[in-house]
Amino acid sequence: MTDWIRISLDLFNQSSDRIIWNLFLAFIPLILSYYLFRPLAIRNLVWWIALIVFLAFLPNAPYILTDSIHIIELSQKDYPLWAIAFILIPQYTFFITVGFGTYVVSLIKLDRYLIDFIDRKYITLINGLAHFLCVVGIYLGRFERFNSWDLVTKPGKVILTTVEDLFDIWKIFSIAIAFFLIWLLSELIKLVNNSFAVPNSGND
Repeated sequence: MTDWIRISLDLFNQSSDRIIWNLFLAFIPLILSYYLFRPLAIRNLVWWIALIVFLAFLPNAPYILTDSIHIIELSQKDYPLWAIAFILIPQYTFFITVGFGTYVVSLIKLDRYLIDFIDRKYITLINGLAHFLCVVGIYLGRFERFNSWDLVTKPGKVILTTVEDLFDIWKIFSIAIAFFLIWLLSELIKLVNNSFAVPNSGND
């Protein structure tokens, strides 16, 4: 029993710091979305600054999908199969579900805000642009090891690296696949969310 607890805690703690930090980053745009996209929001200087921060941190939410590679890494260590099945996989399932969920909810808040100002077809285009920017951000974070703070501390290097990578055919192909997967997943979650949404009664 003691060994079971020791192994469980050891495996769980292998990722706990990473999960807490990445979820903290993922919740920043979600929290900002409740301020930015509320009804009758006043678009003053504070609003625009908050929007820039929202866009800068938004890729951190779908970035969590790439943390699934740590499941493979930890599975290759000397942990027993039961620990992988009952500790590691549930831990990352919860982590990825919550993290990507913050991304989708942020976009839903954005959609509902924009519907009062522009046609629905343009909202689809804006969603596509958001997915593309996030995928580029994910790529820069996972493979070039940039983070959201680098947009402020070394913007020139971030822009130069991004431009160079967008001229590499294999990197463009990888970005295109990730773009499709993120768009597909987000739309599926939106459909599930809409299926459980309570319809308006039409009464004030």
